[in-house]
Amino acid sequence: MGAFINVLVVQNRSGEAVRNALEALGDNPAWNLIPGQCRYQERGGGVSVLLSDMCSGYDAMTQELSKELACPVMLCYIYDGDFWGYFFFDSGEHLDAFMPMPYYFEEMPEEEQQRVKGNSRLIAERFNVKEEDVAQYLQLWTEQDLNGNEPGYAYPDDEFSIGEDWQMADFMRAIGHPYDW
Repeated sequence: MGAFINVLVVQNRSGEAVRNALEALGDNPAWNLIPGQCRYQERGGGVSVLLSDMCSGYDAMTQELSKELACPVMLCYIYDGDFWGYFFFDSGEHLDAFMPMPYYFEEMPEEEQQRVKGNSRLIAERFNVKEEDVAQYLQLWTEQDLNGNEPGYAYPDDEFSIGEDWQMADFMRAIGHPYDW
């Protein structure tokens, strides 16, 4: 079994506010959230939270936290060591999602694929970064990306190549929330 990693990126809230909200959400057994086992890092204007092992609920929990805190919240995740993605909400409203392998579980209709293709313009605006600094992360992975001998990188200074689940760390660094636990 590969890695299952979930990191919340909460904008415009303090670590204390996020801790309190996660403790309140921890009562939902469907999410397997153990707030005391989460790790927090305050960043300029927000907080990154490495969620407890076995935490689940992905988009539903992120949406609820965003609604509770009335702010933007993104969940960056690695699924079973196979791929990374994110869900992004503001005040409970779904803004964006990204999944580089929308066909991973089963064939996905084109309209659903459009829903998980990511929006680099929105990400750039919301995280105050240049769109050209995040756009290359938001691309579908091809068979070449997954099985090629020469790995390609979204950007020259990236640590992880396209097709690697840990590309999530490069993306998080690009939006100002490096994965450095």
